[in-house]
Amino acid sequence: MKKTVLLVLSALLFAGCSVKDQETEITVFHNTVPASYTGKVKRKIPNGEGSAQLEQNARVEGIFENGVLISGEAEQVPCDITYRDAVISGSYSGAVAEELPSGNGSFESEDFSYTGTWTAGQPDGTGTISATQFSIDTPEGTLNGSYSGEVRMGLAEGNGTFVVQNDTLETELSGTFSNNRFDGLLTKTIRYPDTVKSYPVYYQNGTPVKSAVAMIAYLEGMRNDSYSLSEAQLSFISDHSALFEGTGTNVQLPDVRTDFDYESFTEHSEPSLILISNAEVRSVQRYKPYPDSDTVTSMIVQNPDGWYHLVFACSADAADKGDVMNFYALPLCRSTITAPEQDYPAIDAAGVMIN
Repeated sequence: MKKTVLLVLSALLFAGCSVKDQETEITVFHNTVPASYTGKVKRKIPNGEGSAQLEQNARVEGIFENGVLISGEAEQVPCDITYRDAVISGSYSGAVAEELPSGNGSFESEDFSYTGTWTAGQPDGTGTISATQFSIDTPEGTLNGSYSGEVRMGLAEGNGTFVVQNDTLETELSGTFSNNRFDGLLTKTIRYPDTVKSYPVYYQNGTPVKSAVAMIAYLEGMRNDSYSLSEAQLSFISDHSALFEGTGTNVQLPDVRTDFDYESFTEHSEPSLILISNAEVRSVQRYKPYPDSDTVTSMIVQNPDGWYHLVFACSADAADKGDVMNFYALPLCRSTITAPEQDYPAIDAAGVMIN
């Protein structure tokens, strides 16, 4: 009879039992911490399904082996992670597998946060990050600042905002990123002590594209009706980029025509670059096409032959009513605008580079 009782007790011992609110120690993310444990134990050590309340409202539940959380869920549990060769201390909430954050989860620290997918304790896959110390790759080397946005495999990928701060100004680039580089259309905002300037910029795989196409796209964003450049126009802009980007010399500038057939021009016909020589600025209006954008100057100018042109120029702050200036203009469209004091002999809308 005694032998039978001993065998039964031995079986119960190895099978384990359950406890509630047992004060013990458990190991989570390789850290051993005090806990109030509820669940299955073996030799008074958490083994099997259970949950534990830790300090500062941290909590875990899942499968334990010899006091170690193997898999399950964590909530606000202290954790150290390695992100891009830096060790960061914070708290983790989310899925756990093989003793580490794995699956979907969120990490929070004083200057770093990440929500997304994890593998073996590291941000790995797609998620959203906010980091005060972050590096973006450029052709000139790494650019250090802060980043908030989408990431993949720990790198900026998708929509995000990167900010660089120095003693005198703050530069922000917001838009699309690819493989930890600026890529695509972004808005660049520069905050000076006394003013803010904002304008669109284009990048291809981290390299800025300083093309007139970007300027035309910017002007197109101001229009109420739809507008698109034809392939002929895009080709023309590319072939004469020095002219439109203001980087050419008089020798490099192409020949321009001082006359223009307004009647035959359409939005999709091959463009004609026109030189508006000695044009008098008749009216000036400055405005921002969207909040915090760069200022656009809209002018009605009259050339010596009496032809009128409606021109749009970025950052033409020097232009004022009565000034006489030269404009290199790419016609964009016909306009139906009529001056209040008289009918204009002709008027067209143009994106310009002021000479």
